[in-house]
Amino acid sequence: MCNQSVGLVQRVLEKSGLVTISLTNMPFVTEKIGVPRAAAIEFPFGMIWGRPGDGDTHLEILRSMLDALETIDTPGTVIELPFPWPEEEFRKRDWFPTEPTPWASSPEAVNEMLEFIQHGNPLE
Repeated sequence: MCNQSVGLVQRVLEKSGLVTISLTNMPFVTEKIGVPRAAAIEFPFGMIWGRPGDGDTHLEILRSMLDALETIDTPGTVIELPFPWPEEEFRKRDWFPTEPTPWASSPEAVNEMLEFIQHGNPLE
């Protein structure tokens, strides 16, 4: 599900009384979408919960997100989670694409995407 959809779903759920939180590795976009609360983590795309099969890290991230649900008071708050991606994995970088995604290829493209996101909630 794309970030815009997640933000819309979260806002609808929050209006019905459910508390929500997003996990993001693009906090600058998540802030623009206006989700009720989010936890940011500096992990690679496709591995936002950690390496496949690393249940201990997955559980730590989940617990941190649940803790954040209890501590975030202000709507729109994005907190940084303290989990570093292993340095040796960053040195390899063989799992990163050689070219950036089209929307992140230039500052102009990023601004276009952010402007699109800022048009508001079509459900309101």
